[in-house]
Amino acid sequence: MAYEVIKRVSGRAYRYRVESFRDPETRRVRGRWTYLGRVDPADAGLPPRPPKPSSKERLLEAVARLLTQHDAESLSAGSIAREAGVAYGTFYRYFRDRAHAVRETLLRHGPALGDVAERFALPVGTRGDERGRMESWIRENVAAALRDRGLVRAWHIYSNSDDDVLAARRTAIDAAHDALTGHLERLHAAGIATIASPGFTAYALVALVVAMGRDCAIEGTFPIEKLDGLVALATDLTGLA
Repeated sequence: MAYEVIKRVSGRAYRYRVESFRDPETRRVRGRWTYLGRVDPADAGLPPRPPKPSSKERLLEAVARLLTQHDAESLSAGSIAREAGVAYGTFYRYFRDRAHAVRETLLRHGPALGDVAERFALPVGTRGDERGRMESWIRENVAAALRDRGLVRAWHIYSNSDDDVLAARRTAIDAAHDALTGHLERLHAAGIATIASPGFTAYALVALVVAMGRDCAIEGTFPIEKLDGLVALATDLTGLA
């Protein structure tokens, strides 16, 4: 009995003819494989496979994961390589040292500041909706900073000494300020809230969120009473109290 099969090896598809026969000595049924050539996976009806991440990608993702639980200073080439599932020497193929790997990770995983651009690009809602939107933004930023404490702390440390990290941080903060300013202007125009200076208010709110993240990274905790007070301050600044 003979039939054809397609095997996938390292993302490539190959066709084989398989013939079954009974071994006269052992009386066991065996298969004889004959290579017939390479085939296009699409022609063979095989679903496309996502590209396998490179070793460098795996190392950068490993640093990001480790930074959610550890400070950058506690990482090493060995711990990063183990987390990434690559050989120790592979780390030095891409990075000079731990600081280099952390720096590249920070440039890739910039501070999202609570997805501020997407959050405040949504249509204007009711006064209650907008108060809830502002409150959830503040609270979720604190939760994210506590969850990714090492990453946030590394951002603050490296931006004090690395021009590229500092530039990336400024870009993220400027983008957050612009998104929030536009939203506050729409609130004012719709009569939802009276805001004398949307730009200044946005600047104050972004600075508040950045400072809260820094406190979370340093202290590892954020008292609920303090958080409630800052949420009240934010809604008061935006005329949503």
